[in-house]
Amino acid sequence: MKLFLITIFLSVYTNINAQGIIVNEISNGTSGSKEFVELLVVGSTPNPTTPVDLNGWVFDDNNGEFEASTGTGVAPGHYRFVGTSPFIPGDLIVVYNSSDLNDNIIGSDENDSNNDGVYFFPINSSFIERCGINPSSTNGITYTPCTYTSSPTQSWNGTGYRNGGDVSQVRKPDYSFYHGFSYGDVLSPFPTFPTEFGGGVSFNILTGSGTGRNYYLDCGDWTLKTNYQRGDALFDTPGLPNTGNNSILINNIRNGSFNYDNLGDQINCALILNNDVLNLRYEKNYDNIRLEWFTEEEFESYNIYHSVDGIDFSLLTNTEDKNFTQRDIVVGSYYKVSGVVSEEETYSNIVYVGEFDIKLNLYPNPSNDIVNILTTKHDFKYIILYNSVGKKLMERNFSKKIDVKHLDSGVYLLILSDGSLNIKRTFIKN
Repeated sequence: MKLFLITIFLSVYTNINAQGIIVNEISNGTSGSKEFVELLVVGSTPNPTTPVDLNGWVFDDNNGEFEASTGTGVAPGHYRFVGTSPFIPGDLIVVYNSSDLNDNIIGSDENDSNNDGVYFFPINSSFIERCGINPSSTNGITYTPCTYTSSPTQSWNGTGYRNGGDVSQVRKPDYSFYHGFSYGDVLSPFPTFPTEFGGGVSFNILTGSGTGRNYYLDCGDWTLKTNYQRGDALFDTPGLPNTGNNSILINNIRNGSFNYDNLGDQINCALILNNDVLNLRYEKNYDNIRLEWFTEEEFESYNIYHSVDGIDFSLLTNTEDKNFTQRDIVVGSYYKVSGVVSEEETYSNIVYVGEFDIKLNLYPNPSNDIVNILTTKHDFKYIILYNSVGKKLMERNFSKKIDVKHLDSGVYLLILSDGSLNIKRTFIKN
């Protein structure tokens, strides 16, 4: 799917089949204004996988409708999408402050050039227009009248997040509230969710300062505060699922199995149900993943498949056994197995294996000279570095800093290992 500029932009928009975008994650960044908003494209019951037209959809911070006050994070103006081709339910859209880049954002990708369903828009993108007047602390919550502009000098301050408390919200092209929440000192009253979400009112995720924090959806009904969490901005995940559960939710939206009639349905946060013919299970140990499958059918052999997104699978190996252990772990993995008879395959359910509760952040990323390693695991033994064509450049004892001044510009793979468990991350050398 590609984006393109529309030479004639219609001023009248329609919302079709109640599809739209919800706020999946926001970050105040580790310092300054290293902020972003990550939006998740969602479908609807009649159209769970139909492309979604987001032209005219608005994203904003507090407009004064939250807390019915003009002094809690209300900044003049708002932004809207323009000139985009339709998005697919399950796509992630990251809009970020390009003048103070978040360390976990490695650059723009306004056209989904790698076809991974993830878009990165700098705030000065030609696909984003700004109204600099309404809403404002003097004009109240109205979004009209407005003259929209888009320019390379467009700044983030119209939706910047106030550390003490603010809002992240999205609105339909008619400016009616669709989804969003507050944090910090922005409290009730809250706007009402649309009828397609079952009504109800928005919420404050957590009071207290947002400095150095991110706020993100785990899984389940996105109109309930209990399904959102506050974390450390060092570990924010722009363009990636927030948690293993969030990955399952996104995958279910992408494959059309999400139940929009009941956002709290347990199936929305569950993997594909067990297959009665070939039932796959797993055990997650500290240093390996053990897969085991059960069947009453007679198969000649079994193919084991792996995926990082739950959609595109690659073959790991073929075996006649009914178990398989993988030690070279890719963080956040999906597995499935097929039974083979005369080259015909019968597939199992899919299982998801999460991150072993290990958090890892490389910063700054991209880097000119030093890459710092921040991790919740403290007994790594080795650092292994590969270039983009798979050539090993370095293997040495673990340390929390890597000097990359001598490296050519490009993408590199860093592996942290304790001898059994390997955790992989990429970084960019400027």
